[in-house]
Amino acid sequence: MTDMSTLSFTVVPNRDLTAQQRDRILSLCSQAYEEDFSPYMELLGDATHLMVSDEGELVSHAAWLPRELRAEGLPPLRSAYVEAMATLPDRQGKGYGCAVLSTIPALIGDDYDIAALSPSEADFYARRGWELWLGPLAYQHREGLVETPEEEVMIYRLFHTPSALDISASLETDWRPGEVW
Repeated sequence: MTDMSTLSFTVVPNRDLTAQQRDRILSLCSQAYEEDFSPYMELLGDATHLMVSDEGELVSHAAWLPRELRAEGLPPLRSAYVEAMATLPDRQGKGYGCAVLSTIPALIGDDYDIAALSPSEADFYARRGWELWLGPLAYQHREGLVETPEEEVMIYRLFHTPSALDISASLETDWRPGEVW
């Protein structure tokens, strides 16, 4: 496991990223996802980035975007939608991703009703308190509601999460370029 005392955490709104920070995030995410992450970086315009460095080297990253989620029976939820969760391949399994996930709730808890993400590895998130959404998922598009039964979404309850939130209810959001969920 990693010595957490050597880690530094930096939170930066996307608009305030330096060119060097943007390049480091792009490199890290491209390595972690094993593909050119450039097109996805363009979709993070309203994001806030959490960068974790170990002795000056960027080793892990996550970003969150404000998104409205609509759970059946509740008013719209202001969601911190987590994207670009990544750790350098040679640093995976050493606690960096856990450090990111344990830091995010304190950073977003006052401003959002809920955190959400589309998991690549649901078990990883579930072990850290994230819940798999069990109800049907859909998004609003110009033509109407489009169901997305092939997708998975997980949520993390925050201080302002309504107690009546039922993860077996339907959940919808609005269409966006790239991956809707």
